[in-house]
Parts: sequence; C-alpha cells; structure tokens
Amino acid sequence: MSLVESVKRAGIIGCGGAGFPTHVKVAAKADIVVANGAECEPLLNTDQRVMEHYADDLVEGMRLVMASVGATKGYIGIKKGYRGAVRALESVVAGVPGIQIALLDNAYPAGDEHILLTDITGRVVPEGGIPLDVGAVVDNVLTLVQIARAARGEPVTAREVTLVGEVRKPQVVTAAIGTRIRDLLDIAGPCLPPQDIAVIDGGPMMGRLVDLNASVNKTTSGFLFLPADHPLITMKTLPMAAMIRRSVAACCQCRLCTDVCSRFLQGHAIEPHLMMRALAYRLDEPTRAMTAAFLCSQCGLCEFACPMDLSPKRAFAEILGRLRTAGMANPHREVPSAVHEFRQYRKIGKDRLTRRYQLSRYDSHDLPLTSVPEPAVVQLSLNQAIGPPAQPVVGAGDAVAKGDLVAAMPEGKLGANLHASISGRVTAVNGSSIVLEGQA
Repeated sequence: MSLVESVKRAGIIGCGGAGFPTHVKVAAKADIVVANGAECEPLLNTDQRVMEHYADDLVEGMRLVMASVGATKGYIGIKKGYRGAVRALESVVAGVPGIQIALLDNAYPAGDEHILLTDITGRVVPEGGIPLDVGAVVDNVLTLVQIARAARGEPVTAREVTLVGEVRKPQVVTAAIGTRIRDLLDIAGPCLPPQDIAVIDGGPMMGRLVDLNASVNKTTSGFLFLPADHPLITMKTLPMAAMIRRSVAACCQCRLCTDVCSRFLQGHAIEPHLMMRALAYRLDEPTRAMTAAFLCSQCGLCEFACPMDLSPKRAFAEILGRLRTAGMANPHREVPSAVHEFRQYRKIGKDRLTRRYQLSRYDSHDLPLTSVPEPAVVQLSLNQAIGPPAQPVVGAGDAVAKGDLVAAMPEGKLGANLHASISGRVTAVNGSSIVLEGQA
C-alpha cells in the first residue's frame, strides 16, 4: 500500500491547528520537507513532549514523507530552549541522511509555516500562497509521528494535549479523540468551580473560546483554563460591534500594529493601521488596506502591540467574512522579492506575551507527559478536517472496537476518515457528531 493511501485510511490531518488532510500533502512534489516543532503559542508543551518521547517515529515519518514527495532535504524546526527534545532528536537524526535539526529563537509566531520556512530556508511564500509554491512541504511533528504509525496500519484515535492554567496538575496528556473537556479538567484538578472557568482551545494568542462540554479533536493542541473574568477572556468575549466602535473611536494611527505584523514583516502587502483607518471611514467599497484581510494570519501580534487595547486581528476577521460572503476572491498575489529589512529585529519573545496577558503564573516549560484512562464516553465531531463533514458508516446501537472506521471522508472531496477512539457502543449519530459509550 502506498503512503498516500495509508495516510488517507488512517484519517490524518494537520495537527498544528489548520486540519488540512495530510494525504494531499504526501501526494505532492517538493524538494524540502520541514517538520514544524516550533510550537510558538505561549504555555503549550505538546510538541515539545512529542519530540522528546517519539523522536524515532517523528524521524521515520519525515523519512517516509521525503521519499513520497521526492525531497532530498529535511529540516526539523525546534526551539533552542527545548534541550531535552533536541537531545532526543540528535541521537536519531545522526543515522539518517538528508535530515538535520534547525534551531530557532523562542519567538512568536515562529510556528507559522510561512515564517518557519523563511527562518530555516530563506524561501518566502507568496501572498495568499502555501509552502508548496516554493517547493516545500511543512508538517507538524505530531502529524509526522502519526504518519509513521499509519505506515504500520494504525489509525488516529488519540493525540497529545496540554492542560494548563487554573489547574492543580498541569500536564500534557495522551487523550482519546472525542474526550470531553470537562473530563480532562477533572483529571488536571480545577482550582476554581467549573462554572467560574473559561476554556480556550489552543494557545492564548490564536485559540478560541469553547464550552466545557466540547471535546478533543485531531487538531486540539491544548486547553487553557482561565478565570472567567481574566483580562484575556474579557478581550476575546467583547462583542464585535463594540470592538469596531472602540476601534473607530480610539485608534490613534500609531502604526505599532503594522510594525510587528508577522505577514508585513514577510514582505506582504498588509498594514493593519491602514485597515483601521479605512474602518473608521465606513467605506462602502473595500480598499486594498481592507482586502489585506485575505493575508492576515490571525496571529494577534497587532493586539499585543496596540497601546489602546484594540484588535485589528478581529477587525480583519470580520472584514474577511464580509468579503467572502460577497463572493470576493483574494486579489493579493504578489511574490515578495525579500522580507522586511527589520524582520530579524522585531521578533517578539514568548515571555513578553505571557507577561503582557498576565499569564506568567501559569507558564511552565517542563510539563510531564502522562497517559490517562480511557473515558467512559467520547463525542467524535464529524467536522474535524478542512472540507465537508465525514459521513457516518455506523448507526445507534452498533458495537465498535477501537480503531474501527465510524465515518468516511466524502468521495472525491477533501476530508478525512474518522475512527472509534474507544471500544464500546454507538449511542447517538447526528449531523455533527457520533457519540460512543465505552464497555462497562
């Protein structure tokens, strides 16, 4: 069986957050493969622990992808400070030709694949482009581990997840896909009553607020548990209309948001301060400053830099939604000749972010990796990958074993297979999820 078919059957999607079906990448052609172990979001330890504990599978997955896409060079991008992971990988990489470790600064957002690729290879992805446009495939380190397992016939049924914040036992856990957040909170030990805790799925910069009844998906890198009245939660819950009114009233056009914008520093034609100016004029027709919303990576550095606590990031997201609803395609397709001359000097350290957002008390660089008992119930979302939802192949009352296919990717479309993450019985199937109850 080809690697492409093995990856497709295993239901692998990008573990870094985007959820792009990995079999499509593995079927491409490129001369470089980059393993993304930068893990740029503050507080997360997931990729660090994966590299320490599964170095053999990571490198094997990378070797398989390189062979599949025809690449002769492979780079593992990893922070200099991840010493344990670096040591683990060095002992494995030493015997594999064509693969080397690339050490990175502890900066945000080093894990953005555009920035990672430039830091390691010097190649610059065009506006609106992807790494394949410059001959590269970029995969998250856990994705590569899953690829090695897929080659052995193992589907994706679990993943590593950081649990951090207002908990007594912060840790990285190997959790079954579909595990409910409230069950993981019980394992970590909440420091506050659950009703007083807000949950961010992902890191503090790009993560989204979710309910305790939500579940682990294949793209879930971590859960940040914060007091419901924490300033970061207040910022993320500010209604969009109120945020836009505040932006129109308070933006002083200082351009600090543009000076730190990660895409602007890549040489792309995005200047958040000009978008904020255009927003104030309430223009009927979008200017190029506004259509630059297609270039925004939603990294949130504009929020970090703003002295008025405004959010160009959220404004860009709102504008992008309106442009797409209107049927507009991305008009920005320039190929930068070079990155910004000050790019190297405007990197933002992760520690600055934790201080700025009052998160330093939760910051630990050495969380343990632990296995947790299989949950009694899992809720498997059918919408985990980019593309249409997976289509159930089981019904209520069916018995399933761990690893069985329970939903298939739509024929001829983007998507990913979904497998039972525990053995038990199907108790519900609806348009958005499949619920399994474990064996007593």
